[in-house]
Amino acid sequence: MDQAVSIRWNVPPADLAEVRRLSLYPFKSASLQLDEEMTATPDTIFAGAFRENEPIGCIAILPEAGYDCQWRIRWLGVLTDERGRGVGAKLVRAVQQEAVNKRVSLWAEVRIKAIPVYERLGFESLGDFFDLPEIGVHRVMRWSSSGLRS
Repeated sequence: MDQAVSIRWNVPPADLAEVRRLSLYPFKSASLQLDEEMTATPDTIFAGAFRENEPIGCIAILPEAGYDCQWRIRWLGVLTDERGRGVGAKLVRAVQQEAVNKRVSLWAEVRIKAIPVYERLGFESLGDFFDLPEIGVHRVMRWSSSGLRS
């Protein structure tokens, strides 16, 4: 039987660093430089998806304005063995609920394989696709609970 997944807020970045690396940058070795990116912006808030006490997914929100939005989503990642079970969508929905509570809108640079998840959750695509070296093709997407502005 599959154990329930819980979302926890304000998780220390160090507790999610390996999940982030394995799910988003499996081609990179664990390193201080890779982990330091997570703490470069002190106002970043991390949430983790946990099965019992084991982290299986991660997401972060940064107070970074862009595309008529106030918060940026970064580092949505789910361990390979946990994919296809709605964990990523659960993490994004948790961020959406926080955005509703704070009355802010969201934007993200979304990897091409995650675009369908964001679309199902009401995000709209902006602009053209672009490539981030080593990481892959992305597209900017945004969401607001009060309706998007053109």
